Amino acid sequence: MSEKDLTEGLVYNYTSAMEPPTRDVRIEPTNAYLGTCRSLKRAMGQGCAKFNSRYFSQGIGCQLILALGIVRTFQNVVTIIHGPLGCASNNIGLAGFNKTARALKGKPANDVIWIHTNLDEADVINGGDEKLKNAILYAEKEYRPDVIVIGNSCVPGIIGDDIDSLVDDLTPLVSAKLVPVHCEGFRSRFVASGYDAAYHGLLKKLVDPPEVIESVIVGAQDEAERLERIRRQNSRTVNLLNVGSTSFGDEVELSRILTAIGLKVNVLPLYGHVDEIARMGEAALNVSICATHDDYLIGHLRERFGTPFVIDTLPIGIKNTNQWLRAIGAALNLSEETEKVIALETSQLLEALEPFKKTLAGKSIWVGGGETRIFTTAEFFQSLGMKVLGLKPHNFDRFAIPMLDDVDDPETAVAVAAGQPAEEIVYLKRLKPDLYVGHGGANGWVVRLGIPTIPLYGQSQNHMGYSGAFELARKAARALLNTNLAKKVGANVVLPFKQAWYDSDPLANIKEIQPEESLRSAVQ
Repeated sequence: MSEKDLTEGLVYNYTSAMEPPTRDVRIEPTNAYLGTCRSLKRAMGQGCAKFNSRYFSQGIGCQLILALGIVRTFQNVVTIIHGPLGCASNNIGLAGFNKTARALKGKPANDVIWIHTNLDEADVINGGDEKLKNAILYAEKEYRPDVIVIGNSCVPGIIGDDIDSLVDDLTPLVSAKLVPVHCEGFRSRFVASGYDAAYHGLLKKLVDPPEVIESVIVGAQDEAERLERIRRQNSRTVNLLNVGSTSFGDEVELSRILTAIGLKVNVLPLYGHVDEIARMGEAALNVSICATHDDYLIGHLRERFGTPFVIDTLPIGIKNTNQWLRAIGAALNLSEETEKVIALETSQLLEALEPFKKTLAGKSIWVGGGETRIFTTAEFFQSLGMKVLGLKPHNFDRFAIPMLDDVDDPETAVAVAAGQPAEEIVYLKRLKPDLYVGHGGANGWVVRLGIPTIPLYGQSQNHMGYSGAFELARKAARALLNTNLAKKVGANVVLPFKQAWYDSDPLANIKEIQPEESLRSAVQ
């Protein structure tokens, strides 16, 4: 997707806004749809899918969790969760994950530190500003961090705690940089808005503009800024924008192939030091791995620093890795070098994949998770001879519309749902795929249907780039060569659903959609 495609018809004021616009308004996505690739493309083109919702929702994620998943990775940062005690309780389970990830990346394996304001009923009436003030001052005195991030949860957002004014008042009193993050869950139906909230705070408070020599001569300042942009372009330094689902192996592989075409790679912002993050504006190009995570970040950097970007596809599989790499090479006038790398890597990979094709060809697959990741993963397995029976993106927006055309059968089922495993189980029980590739946590549900599963991503796994394609194919082949575990679990462990649920019409749970027989046929 080009910069023109990303920004056409959309006018933001990234730098002056106190908080980012929600994704409901900004990119008009949907999180409730059941149909086919063909019908979803039509519905997105007509603009009607964004109005869909559910009569019953089993569960959904939290913007606060996604925002904290970014900011808690920074080096020497203390996170303050401003809300009732239950908010962000998953920090406990992810503390070890973050520490291990830091060690893998060669960063100091420090503990994840967070403080909770623990708002109670009295605070709901009287306001929680005083507790937040005390928490900030305590964090400064006890830990002396470089950054203190305040994650604002639903309750202070509802009662009207003014965390921005409090930050302004306390900034002269503390040495740490104070970063407010507005990630109140009620603001949006789309939990990915939490990424935007985290990046908005990061960009306003932590990223410094590139140094440009100032001049008093009229017109010279514009020339100095132009020369600075040329200098950055010639430096061939790119920001490879990592995300929470990017493993260390993914980062190594993508850095390897970008270095091979002549680029210097900074992997940011997750697990970065404040000084590294502050210099994000100095790069010649910002390279996105996943539009769901990055589109707000790169738009903000483009507005503030004039930095061009690539937000083309997610580099999983041969086709999409090559497409991603070509977009980067074209942006930096390195197309010739890029084609040499692509030719070498592709020929070696195709040869290495041949043994796996014998196992995978003719088998069927269902893929569930983040939109760009599942479509690129499905396309790769399709290229190995597998049949894509269905896809379950958490959300669906304009960034994934071109990927619908990569699915061979336009009547392939698409069930857009954030979470909702009970719905997905109905589809899987009817379609009976040979293999399920899914988001973390889904395998526990699916394997009880007797369906073998492999993870869509993982911190210890490499699924991106050329080596990632090899690993992904090898995992799938291994899972299909021995399906005994799934069969035994499916035969002995039951799911908590009655037969009436399996016999129900999944489409009946979707509100504000016009039922059509072509849609129903996808999961009948």
